[in-house]
Amino acid sequence: MFSNSTLGVLLKALPRDEIQELVNKHGSDRWRKSFGTWDHLVAMLTGQFSGARSLREVETVLAGHANHHYHLGIGAIRRSTLSDANAGRSSAVFRDIVQMMISRAGRAKRTEIRSVLSILDASHIRLSGLGYDWAKKTRTRGTCYGLKLHVQMDADDERLEYSDVTPTNVNDLVAAWDFPLEAGRTYVFDKGYCDYNWWHEIIQAGSHFVTRLKHNGAKKVIENNPINSEDEGFILSDQVIELTNRSPRAGKINRLAGTALRLIQIKHPGGKSRPFQIVSSNVDVSAATIAAIYKKRWAVELLFKWIKQNLKIKRFIGQSRNAVMIQIFVALIAYILLKMFKNLLGNAAPHRLRDLLVTIQHGLFHRPEMFQRRQKYWQKTFENQQKLWEFTP
Repeated sequence: MFSNSTLGVLLKALPRDEIQELVNKHGSDRWRKSFGTWDHLVAMLTGQFSGARSLREVETVLAGHANHHYHLGIGAIRRSTLSDANAGRSSAVFRDIVQMMISRAGRAKRTEIRSVLSILDASHIRLSGLGYDWAKKTRTRGTCYGLKLHVQMDADDERLEYSDVTPTNVNDLVAAWDFPLEAGRTYVFDKGYCDYNWWHEIIQAGSHFVTRLKHNGAKKVIENNPINSEDEGFILSDQVIELTNRSPRAGKINRLAGTALRLIQIKHPGGKSRPFQIVSSNVDVSAATIAAIYKKRWAVELLFKWIKQNLKIKRFIGQSRNAVMIQIFVALIAYILLKMFKNLLGNAAPHRLRDLLVTIQHGLFHRPEMFQRRQKYWQKTFENQQKLWEFTP
């Protein structure tokens, strides 16, 4: 009886019909029918899950398990064909697959308890070596080229809610205006997203925000709230404020001016004398709750660290812009599949996502059901042997 390999189980979460609709939309199979988008996606995902460092290693891994190709829905993979596809097939279809998978995961989440806390941030992806002169140089390291990965994530289960990749010189705020805003959520972000009009858009969408206010922001205090005794020493002040700068620059109108906001000052985590100023549009919750919400922003930093350390977006197997973008998008698809696979396993899954990835890497083409049957067979055989030795006439 046939049973899927671990890779086959992971790929089951990819909706082939919806992917085909995206393929037809972009015409990504128009000139490469012998090596379709599905073959391309499976090959790149195999590279991510197996830890392959080059196209040759991807080819070797798949060639060593040719008996699985039929059930994976792919043909023979050659590194030259894969290289041509990375250079010529538009990365837009892989970008849309990421967004489609994010949307599907979001719908599944909403059937349970819907999370209301979203974290936004961006991180630089460094491109080291020759051949990346098509990219912009990073601002922090002027001699290095790079891209910028923008994400919105669920703070509770580290589920991606939105992603985009831009040149490194694109401001975080420019990308933020494309983030989909939903009602009933709380958006958490750092000072890099300081735009009063965008904050106003969040409020108009029926949501709240929690972020840090710049120390030179013009404001006036409307009310001073008392500090709870258990928060003394940590919460330095709790105020209701209004922004007073109605025209920040060049005739631009500050639409947030006059709106009541909550300003919480807490001790600087690094021990500096200047306190943290945390501002929120939510004036109803406690100061300690607002501080705790902003603290959860650290989760997105850990997400970037995990992706860069465990998936293949630090060393690229292609040098063209298209190849790099495809590899980044496939890495995000791999992360989504890992999270879905972990949820599928439930209590049987390792506690750490890293441990699950290691397990997958060392048994990518193993058949879990077959190994379970073998384990039961050998366990029964061992028990029978024990009884044989214990038999006395």
